[in-house]
Amino acid sequence: MKIAILIIAAGASRRLGQPKQLLPYKNTFLLDYVIQECKASKIGDIYLVLGANCESIQPKIDTSISSFFNENWPQGMGNSIAFGVQKIIHKNYDGIIIAVGDQPFFNRHILQSIINKMSETNASIVVSKYKNGKGTPCFFNKKLLTELTQLKGDIGAKPIIKKYKHQVEIVNFLNGNIDIDTIDDLKYLR
Repeated sequence: MKIAILIIAAGASRRLGQPKQLLPYKNTFLLDYVIQECKASKIGDIYLVLGANCESIQPKIDTSISSFFNENWPQGMGNSIAFGVQKIIHKNYDGIIIAVGDQPFFNRHILQSIINKMSETNASIVVSKYKNGKGTPCFFNKKLLTELTQLKGDIGAKPIIKKYKHQVEIVNFLNGNIDIDTIDDLKYLR
């Protein structure tokens, strides 16, 4: 299958007061760690959506990664997903995995679990289930890509997941609910 991994890293990190994408983590920085894990998975082509702080993040990104600047990033996660999918929809992927750039417990094995679940069940959507809640990374079959391009606001792809809830499969990502938003969250990067 031809899969794309779309990493959304467009937020302004307002609560943190500095670009969380560039926080030191595991001998590199947080966003680069996520990119390296995506590369190590060997699942598919990797794309990155940037927004706030693009001018400081872009020069530090591996030049082999295709990245896009979403000037409408303040409109939220849904807008950035829609923007990213619009940029790659013409490449005829069989599906897209949406990931984010601020989950310190993210790794290549979660991506492989998603692909395995999708292959075993032929699911249209595969969502990560956290200890508390559900979310990214998640897989969407190509038949849903046009709907992804219509997303708006700051709730990501939840409307599509809800609409097709009978076609959703789950993989466990227990610490997926942990992302870096505040100074208190920096403890997860140690």
